[in-house]
Amino acid sequence: MVTGAKFLELATLSVGIIYAGMAIVAGAPSSSDASGTATPPQGMAQIQQMPTQAAIETTTLLVSGAEIFENLTETSSVMDAAAFKASLAEFEMLYPEIAARLSADHKKRVDSLVTGIRNAWRQGDRGAMAIRSIEVYRLFQESIDHRNRPVPVEVPLLDYAGFKLKALLLATHPDWKQIAHTTQEALTWWDAIESQITDKVLREAMAQTIAGIKNASARKDSKLLRFAVELDLILVDGLEMFFSSHQPAR
Repeated sequence: MVTGAKFLELATLSVGIIYAGMAIVAGAPSSSDASGTATPPQGMAQIQQMPTQAAIETTTLLVSGAEIFENLTETSSVMDAAAFKASLAEFEMLYPEIAARLSADHKKRVDSLVTGIRNAWRQGDRGAMAIRSIEVYRLFQESIDHRNRPVPVEVPLLDYAGFKLKALLLATHPDWKQIAHTTQEALTWWDAIESQITDKVLREAMAQTIAGIKNASARKDSKLLRFAVELDLILVDGLEMFFSSHQPAR
């Protein structure tokens, strides 16, 4: 049963996402500048060095690999055998090129995680499959050189945090120690980019959502945490749109 206090928290979070969605759909100015002129995030106005062709190819491969495992995580609870087989086959086609660009330690970890994903699938443990899949996603995202990309690494890592928390909540008895750890990581990543979000509505909506995740995690409130995590995953799309539309001059 949702108490009055919980309902107020849910309502507050809902208002944030509703207004953020309205701002994004309506194409509202991304800053509070009265002129309506979009203001680039702090630190993004500097001219960045153009990446080499090799760097572009590496990034493309890692992004493609990350997307495969993000999809595995997102659809883990409903994925059928054909879709699972197709996803792993797609990864296996890319992996030789990806592996050549990973450190020995990262390659070893990917190999271990993918083996774990296969085992979890065979055992019907969709939660474990989702957790291992999102860890591969994180490893690939952290292997990308984000310095020449408009979206900072903290944005996909906030995506990772949302999916990781969602996967941890699939368990009958959630691992609250792991949830607390992932929550703290999300707080750190949000703190790193919050000041760069010049769209006040989007910034406040995300701040409320992160606060909701923190409170739900501290109280070990699965229902509230699920709600806040869903908002996080929606708002991350808004963050991606924000940074992509504020690309620095090249």
